Amino acid sequence: MKHITQSDLVEAAEAVAQITGQSHIFIVGMASTAHSLPALSGMLTDDIDLFTPDAEACFLDEVIASVGEGSTFEFRHGFYVERLGTWVLLTQPRGWMERALLVPHPILTIRVLHPLDLLYNKLETARKKDLQGVLLILRSGAVLEGQIRDFVQNADTPEETKRGILKNLDKVLSERTASIIRPS
Repeated sequence: MKHITQSDLVEAAEAVAQITGQSHIFIVGMASTAHSLPALSGMLTDDIDLFTPDAEACFLDEVIASVGEGSTFEFRHGFYVERLGTWVLLTQPRGWMERALLVPHPILTIRVLHPLDLLYNKLETARKKDLQGVLLILRSGAVLEGQIRDFVQNADTPEETKRGILKNLDKVLSERTASIIRPS
């Protein structure tokens, strides 16, 4: 695992753009915090999750072979590209693309998921690694509990979904509190 930097995000986007011919790259997942939450100093991860919104399925095999897990690219750079699609954001509140943050680049349009959308996604998915990522973000103070709670409560998603996400947030917060008072 490596600390992903903003230059890693750009390198991944440029590699995928070269393979696919696509100029719009959207980065999701914890690696997106290298740009959206620089106070975290880059998340420790093995991959950068991204997709090309204008043509999600183009050159899938070529991307996997060139920059995917086990590729020479991974060996050289210490991370690989995981090619996803908008399907990972199907249950996001409307406006996630508009809330996305732009990574400066002279030719490509590189967007990263807004931190509140990332937290929403991770809390909804609720895998152990996702909840650990949420805990890291909250511990950093880059996003406050009230901000994510307000974001979820105001989301245009079903009430049952909101309740589940807030329950997962409470679980993460109880973990944070337990780790603070737990003796070393």
